[in-house]
Amino acid sequence: LSLEESQKWSGILLHWVFGKFSSDTIRSSATNILSCILEDYGPSSIPISQGWLATLLSDILGSSKTTLTKESTQPKSDKVKTKIDQTNILSTVQIANQLAGAVVNLAGNQLGTATDSADTFPLADLLALEPFAGPFKNLKKDNLPKFDAADSALATLKGIKALTEVCAEDSLCQNKIADFGVLCLLRRFLLRDDYEHLAANEAYDASRALESQEWVTDVSGKTSVVDSNDPSSVRVPPTAHIRRHAARLLTILSVLPKVQKVIVADETWCKWLEECASGRTPGCHDVKIQSYARATLLNIFCNDQIDRNSVNDNVPDTGVVNQTRACPRYADMIFLINPELPHWKCPEKIDFDSVGRMRTKKPNSVNRSSPDGDDSVESEVRSSTSAGNDESLSDSMHGSESCSLSKVPSLDVVFVHGLRGGPFKTWRLAEDKESTKSGLVEKIDEEAGKQGTFWPGEWLSADFPHTRLFTLKYKSNLTQWSGASLPLQEVSSMLLEKLVAAGIGNQPVVFVTHSMGGLVVKQMLYQAKAENKTNLVNNTIGIVFYSCPHFGSKLADMPWRMGLVFRPAPTIGELRSGSPKLVELNDFIRHLHKKGLLEVLSFCETKVTPIVEGYGGWAFRMEIVPIESAYPGFGELVVLESTDHINSCKPLSRTDPSYKETLDFLHKLKAQFT
Repeated sequence: LSLEESQKWSGILLHWVFGKFSSDTIRSSATNILSCILEDYGPSSIPISQGWLATLLSDILGSSKTTLTKESTQPKSDKVKTKIDQTNILSTVQIANQLAGAVVNLAGNQLGTATDSADTFPLADLLALEPFAGPFKNLKKDNLPKFDAADSALATLKGIKALTEVCAEDSLCQNKIADFGVLCLLRRFLLRDDYEHLAANEAYDASRALESQEWVTDVSGKTSVVDSNDPSSVRVPPTAHIRRHAARLLTILSVLPKVQKVIVADETWCKWLEECASGRTPGCHDVKIQSYARATLLNIFCNDQIDRNSVNDNVPDTGVVNQTRACPRYADMIFLINPELPHWKCPEKIDFDSVGRMRTKKPNSVNRSSPDGDDSVESEVRSSTSAGNDESLSDSMHGSESCSLSKVPSLDVVFVHGLRGGPFKTWRLAEDKESTKSGLVEKIDEEAGKQGTFWPGEWLSADFPHTRLFTLKYKSNLTQWSGASLPLQEVSSMLLEKLVAAGIGNQPVVFVTHSMGGLVVKQMLYQAKAENKTNLVNNTIGIVFYSCPHFGSKLADMPWRMGLVFRPAPTIGELRSGSPKLVELNDFIRHLHKKGLLEVLSFCETKVTPIVEGYGGWAFRMEIVPIESAYPGFGELVVLESTDHINSCKPLSRTDPSYKETLDFLHKLKAQFT
C-alpha cells in the first residue's frame, strides 16, 4: 500500500480491530496490516499509531466506567481505593480527549486544510470515527493551530501513562488491550524513534523555508528576516519518557501467556530487550527502562523454560503454570538494581518432581529453618533463557556472558522509600546532611541529594557483591492536594502480593527502609504472618530503619488548623503519636527480634527539616521523627549528627555512618545467616 492508500484504509482497519463483532482472525489480520503500515511509513504514520492508542484508551475507559458504576452501587468499605479509581478515570477521560485532539491537529498540519473528502484528505475516514469526530468537526480548516512533533509526543506520553495506570491492577483490562494490538504499539514506541524523526523533519523543513524567505525591509530601512519558521524553535519530543512508560506497560503485560508467546517468537524484540537491560542500547540508559527490560525477559523466559522442560520430561500440562509452578513474576513496582549484572541472567537447572512441581538445584544454598521446624522454599528461578535447550536462542538474544551456579546470589536486599520518596531518588548521595531549601510540603524529597546518583547501585553493589538488590515503588502522597493515596494496610498488602509473586522471601532477605517505608515493611510482615505466607517472615533476617516513626511522627501531630492548609492524606493520620496500630506492629517485630529471627539497625535524625518555604527565605521547620520514635526499643541505634529527616538515608561518602554502618550490618547478617 502507498502512504495515501494506507491512510485511507486505517479507519477501516481500526474499525475491524475494535469492532464488537470482529472475529479473532479479522482482528489479527487488521492488527498485522496496521503494524506493516507503521513499519513502512514511520513518522508519516504517527496519526495512525496515535489514533490507535486514542481508540484503545477510549474503549478501555468505557469498560472501566461500567465496572466502576456497578461497584459503586454495592456496599464497599474500601472508600479510599474507590476514590482513587474515580480520580484515575476522570483524569484518563481528559487525557483521552487531549489525545484525540492531538491526532486531529497533527493530521491537519501534515495533510493541509482540504478536509472535505477522503480523496483530498486520506485520513477523513479515520477521523470520522470516535473519539475523533468531534475535534475533527471543530477543526478550523482556514487557520490550523500550531502543532509540532513535541506536542504530539507529549499527548502520546500522557496517553500511554493513563493506559498503564488504568490497567496496572486489572487483568481483564490487560487481556483486552493485548487483544486490541497494544503490543504492536509498544514495540513501535520501544524500538523506533518516530517522534525524533518527525522533529528532525520539521527542523529540516523549517531551515529550508528560512533559506527561501525573502528579506523584509522595515520602515527604518534595516533588513530582517521573518523567523516564524526558525529551526531553533523546534522542540525536542519526550521520546525517552514515552519509552519508559511503554517499557513499564510491557512489564505488566509480560505475565500473560499470550504476550509471552508473541515476544518469544520475535527475535528482534528479544535482542533489543537484552541489549537494553545490559545498557548497550542508545536511549536505554535510564535505570527504570533497564529494569523493566530485564524483568520482562525474566517473566517471559522463565515460563518458556518451564514449558520446554515440561515437554522434554513429559510432565503433564495442567494449564495453570503460574499457580502450580514457582516461576517468579516481576511487577512494575519492583525494580531490579543493576540489571546488567550476570546473576540476573544466570540459568539454573530446573527439575520437576512426580506431580509437576518445580525444584531448582543450586549448590552452596543454605536453607534457614522456621520456628516450626519447616524448611524455607528453595531459591526461585532467575533464568532469562532456557539453559541447554536452545543454544542459538541464548546466544542471539541474551549474549554469551554466563556465570557459574556457585555465583548465584544467596541473599536479597530490598529498598523501600518513605513519604514522597521514590525507588531511586530517595537513595541519592547527599550534597550536605541538612536541607537548606524546600518548596511546598509536597516537594519534601524532590530536590534533596545529588541528581543522577544512586548509592545502592554505585556503592553497595561493589562493596557487597553477589547479592540481588531490589528497590520498590508505591504511591505515597503527603497531602491530598496531589491526589489520594492508599492507607498503610492497602499499600503493604499490594507490595506483599508483588514480592511473593516475585519469589522474594524464598531465600534470606534484608529490608532497607526510610521513614514510612519502615512501617510498610512491618505491616507487610505482620500481614504475611496472618495469611500464612511464612516464607517471607521466616527468611527476613534483618531490617534497616532510617528515621522510621515507630511510635508516630510530629508531622502527623500538627494542630488541626494546619490540616486545613495541608489536607493530610489518610496515611498521615495513621502516623500520629501513640497510635495503637503502630504499637502493635512494633511489638510484632520486637517478638521476632527477641526470638533471634531477625536483626534490627535504626538511624535517628538530629536536625529539623524544612517543611514549607515562605517569602523572604522564611521556612516552617520541624523535627519529623524524634529519637524516642526512631528507636523501636531493640536492636542497634545510630544517631546521625547534624542530619535532618530527608538526608538520613543519603550518605556523603563511603565513610559516612549512614552508609558504613549499613554495610557492616549487611556483612554481619550474610555471615550469620547464609
